[in-house]
Amino acid sequence: MGVPAYIQHQEDWFNGFTFFDTIQVRFSETDAFGHVNNTVSFVYFEQARIHYFQSLGIMDEWMKGQSIIVTGDLQCDYIRQVTFGETLAVGVKVEQLGRTSLDLHYVILNEEEKICMTGRGRIVHVHKKSGKPEPWTESMKEMLTDAGIAQRP
Repeated sequence: MGVPAYIQHQEDWFNGFTFFDTIQVRFSETDAFGHVNNTVSFVYFEQARIHYFQSLGIMDEWMKGQSIIVTGDLQCDYIRQVTFGETLAVGVKVEQLGRTSLDLHYVILNEEEKICMTGRGRIVHVHKKSGKPEPWTESMKEMLTDAGIAQRP
């Protein structure tokens, strides 16, 4: 399997991850063949994404404020099988910040630090009541920019 199109230079891309969340594969997440079901990667992405945003302090603003984030799209590329009992490291990074959205990239590593899955997704910042896209606040942009991301012009 080749490198997904959203990864330009694999080594540079991989070295850009500074946040990792640890996940233990549960029996209920496996299928009849003993590997993690293909839908579970999105749950792993979500858990790591929430912990990432908590580490930045941005979750507090969403919990108290009038805006939330919604997933615009999400994709996963499967590289290596994962089975029950494995401990995984799920990396999350903001690849690009737009006016009302951001692109997140994900990597899932096994215990040997081999890439098992990669992913990407667009998150949209919206008003809780209207559901319409809303620009990032200055404090949110600062938190996200401090995380070492590229801002769209």
